[in-house]
Amino acid sequence: MAWLRPWTPDPKIPGVEDDSYAACFFQRLQEFRSEGHLVDLTLCAEGKEIPCHRLVLSACTDYFHAMFRGGHPESTRDKIEMLGLNGEALELLVNYAYTSNINITMDNVLPIFEAANMLQVKPVEEACEKFLKDKLRSDTCLRTWALADKLSYTCLSAMARSYALKKFEAVCRTEQFLELPVDYLKMYITDDGLHVRNEERVLEAIIHWALHDLEERQRHLGEMLACVRFSHVNPSLIKDVTETDQVLSEVLGIEELTKEDGRHARPRQIHQEEIIVLGGATDKGESMGRCEVEANLFMYRLNLHGDIIDKKPMPRSLKHTESSAVCVVNNDIILTGGGVSPSQAYRYNSTQNSWTKLASLRKRRVCHGMAALHGQVYVVGGQDPFDDDREEPLSSVELYTEETGTWKKVKRLKLGVRNFGIAACCNNIYVFGGELDSTTIQCYNPSHNEWTVKTMELPEPAICVRACPVNAKIYLVGGSLSRVLRYDPQLDSYERMKAEPLKSWDHSSAFVCGSEIYITGGLSKLFHHYLTVPHARVQCYDMNSDTMTMGFVKDLPIPLCSHYAVILSK
Repeated sequence: MAWLRPWTPDPKIPGVEDDSYAACFFQRLQEFRSEGHLVDLTLCAEGKEIPCHRLVLSACTDYFHAMFRGGHPESTRDKIEMLGLNGEALELLVNYAYTSNINITMDNVLPIFEAANMLQVKPVEEACEKFLKDKLRSDTCLRTWALADKLSYTCLSAMARSYALKKFEAVCRTEQFLELPVDYLKMYITDDGLHVRNEERVLEAIIHWALHDLEERQRHLGEMLACVRFSHVNPSLIKDVTETDQVLSEVLGIEELTKEDGRHARPRQIHQEEIIVLGGATDKGESMGRCEVEANLFMYRLNLHGDIIDKKPMPRSLKHTESSAVCVVNNDIILTGGGVSPSQAYRYNSTQNSWTKLASLRKRRVCHGMAALHGQVYVVGGQDPFDDDREEPLSSVELYTEETGTWKKVKRLKLGVRNFGIAACCNNIYVFGGELDSTTIQCYNPSHNEWTVKTMELPEPAICVRACPVNAKIYLVGGSLSRVLRYDPQLDSYERMKAEPLKSWDHSSAFVCGSEIYITGGLSKLFHHYLTVPHARVQCYDMNSDTMTMGFVKDLPIPLCSHYAVILSK
């Protein structure tokens, strides 16, 4: 006797489901609305009247669902005034309820965003947020910042704020800047992260803003001038302000405001810095259907916008610095190991813009790490490329002694490491992961000349990562990590941050500038070749808002991976 199986429909035979039904349904709703058929409500905003159906609005958003359920006066009214909403934006959202489509542009995104937030139309809210993130510009960032603050969109607010601070020179020439309320202008120009060539530009921007509506803004000038760091303004300009400028000379207490009383003695140091990019490999292009890389033979000096200040060939002895290590000490760059001379050591003097040779390392090293602590340079781990046992990572550590100009051995690591993260923080040196013990954290105490293995392990493998110390915390980015990690040395604990890379950050470099970590270059996968090639993108991680952005800084001059990007004071 054969077993009977339950009947199942043949997937090839059409059933009753019809993909076109939803489209037809939406079309019929639109026709009913156009004809006025069963229309039971009119929404009004800024003189615009929009006929619609309660049922459709209730299905689209919880805001109207709650309004029409009963208990509210609006549930029985034929006409409802929507106060505080832009009429055009409201009409577009009602159309969205009937069609599931909405056209977002630079001209309408802000009022649509605000209306969608108020009416709880989440898909449109999210679309507006993404649109604004992708389209931040000098003439939109201030309004975006203010609106995102108002709507409690923390990530978008942080991105717009960061953009406005970086692009001050362009922003202060826009109409939006002239329309800034006094409280936002004050918050803007007092931020330590403001990117400005000199303090005179801040003063000029304030004057420009005041003259836009002098009758109303004259009374705020004293408050605004108090935000200027006059100790860093040209004295002759201050004299012109207090004696000859008809607008500013009448400000009550102007002479006291412009005195160098030390209130703002600290300059905006962020603009006294530049980025140095060197080493690594760049994209050679495609040959015979294959992607090839070659050594980067140049050193680039960039400003904080990514513009090239200088480009020069590396010294002949440093032409090949693959697998080298770099650190900054006393505003100079120390480079060790790697390439064809794995025991080499060089110093780049940032003042003289020149390289000098240091004493050779005691041990040949590639894939190692370096850190500077209290003005001393430590070289840690790696591997000897000429050793018979090349699979075993090194555990030896060397310290450069400035007085003798030589390297000396200090206490060995507990576990040998290569391709790891390293940082100096809280008077210790921390080593994160590596190829063999990828979740291990080791700590060196120079006072006791002792290494310890921390009990806390990282939540995911940390190979080829970059470790960035900031305010007694260490941020881990790049390499094998799937997102930013923050390690607290004092608590021996970590936190997985929300931010994830927007572009591949494997074999990238990273440095800290203000409240941001700049992550430069890395390897991207070419899916059609199943290969990886260097890229030139620069990602910025904002530590205050835990957000990752891209596009605020220009791309690197060339695609790079396994390189070094560091920041120096001018």
